[in-house]
Amino acid sequence: MRNRKLQLSLIIITFISLIALVIIQVSWIIKAANIQEKQFSHSVNMAMNRIIKKLCEDESICKEVADCLIKTKSGSCYSSMFNNIEWKKVNSIVKKSLDHYNIKIDYEFDIVDTRKDSDYNVCKKTYFSDNLESILLQNSIELKLRFPKKSEFIIAQIGFMFISSIILIVLISASFLIILKFYKREKSLYLNTRDFINNITHEFKTPITNIALANSLISKNEKVENNNKLNQYTEIIKLEHKKLKNRVEGLLDAARIENGSSNQREIIDICAIIQGTVDSYQVQLHELKGKIEYEKTSDKCNVYADKEQFQFAISNLIDNAIKYCNKIPNITIKTYLKNDQVILNIEDNGIGIKQKHLKQIFEKFYRVPTGDIHNVKGFGIGLSTVKAIIDSINGEIHVESKIGKGTKFTIKLPYCIEK
Repeated sequence: MRNRKLQLSLIIITFISLIALVIIQVSWIIKAANIQEKQFSHSVNMAMNRIIKKLCEDESICKEVADCLIKTKSGSCYSSMFNNIEWKKVNSIVKKSLDHYNIKIDYEFDIVDTRKDSDYNVCKKTYFSDNLESILLQNSIELKLRFPKKSEFIIAQIGFMFISSIILIVLISASFLIILKFYKREKSLYLNTRDFINNITHEFKTPITNIALANSLISKNEKVENNNKLNQYTEIIKLEHKKLKNRVEGLLDAARIENGSSNQREIIDICAIIQGTVDSYQVQLHELKGKIEYEKTSDKCNVYADKEQFQFAISNLIDNAIKYCNKIPNITIKTYLKNDQVILNIEDNGIGIKQKHLKQIFEKFYRVPTGDIHNVKGFGIGLSTVKAIIDSINGEIHVESKIGKGTKFTIKLPYCIEK
């Protein structure tokens, strides 16, 4: 349950991050374009100062321009000087000055008398210089320089960064959509698998019950009771029935716990539950010549949880400690209070778990390879169910292990003050 919430939270965070990234990239591109435009304008103004200086050094150009502005009615030298040699010289000066400041873009220019020029201050892409006023001894005379493809030039200057940003955003968006698609597919597969297991285990319950009933009736028959071989067969059926029943009930319990369905949560004394569970294993461990010890250093053991579920979790951990042991089992359990948390340690001397498997042992249906131990049966749902139980009561579970020395589980549960 918590994993699914975590996955959904990560998807939402990723989506918000993606939107934020797009906004930041767009903002950055606009800012870069503004900076580039200011830099362009500065370069143009520097180029115009250079142009004016070059024009002023050429007396023939100055004379020709002055005569043109006196004679023309439009206030523009372009129309009357376009085919003039002096105008070509002006064009050459403009081109060299722009090239000097690395402005390689189509341009248009004119020298005008602003008192006559009807287009004065109309074009947004036009740059003006009034330096000609003092040089040519004319009032309101300006140099006009226009770049029709200025926007394209600005975009071209930031083109690589712009295209890279767009490609990056597209790739991240595509990756997010693919991840989302796989998440939906995995979720659908998980739900279908869970429903299948639940349905099939429910279907098993009726025949299992019928087998137990039939076997009970058969075992009570006089012929069976007096026949050692038939009696032995009924005992085998009874034993295997119990194993199968426990497996099916384990699957159903795991599904119920995973769905978070529990109406039996209350303030419970986990120390008493642990002690009772430990006592129930004493006979089994005595037969194995092993031992299980329980030590509590505090009487504050109250936790808000489901009693049966918590007992299931402790039993499962003790079961594993016994099953995954290739020597005389020695299990130690301790509980104590620390920072308003009830800490529970369960340590064994079993075969241990390799570090590469520790991150996967709480995954559903995952079973750690047991090496030389081949008699351990199960579905790989025990530890995943334990984690689901601990998560459901806002607890934490951690594991430490060394091969050949044993495993230690640490459970942290929020302490609950009984009202």
